[in-house]
Amino acid sequence: MPVPRDDLLTGPIPDDARYEDLAAWLQDVVAVLERGDLPLDGMLAAYERGVDLVRRCNDLLERAELKVSELSESLSRPGETRATGFGYTARALFVDDEPEDE
Repeated sequence: MPVPRDDLLTGPIPDDARYEDLAAWLQDVVAVLERGDLPLDGMLAAYERGVDLVRRCNDLLERAELKVSELSESLSRPGETRATGFGYTARALFVDDEPEDE
């Protein structure tokens, strides 16, 4: 979902923007800052937009990390895993699990 060049620094960022889109916009903002051809107020606006994009990217990454943690915790070991989600339960046995000799 590319952002028109005119809106890069001032246009709204869609609430449903994907991480990949946000990261691409951030790269564009960094390129603007690196060029250094904006007046001071423009540079400040670009920097502010970059900070906003970084925050949004970090939020999406934190949510993804939490989801991975939740899914990982839903696995039980030894011997068997049960993962639930997306409307189904999966059951799997670990191949390397062998009964312990007593």
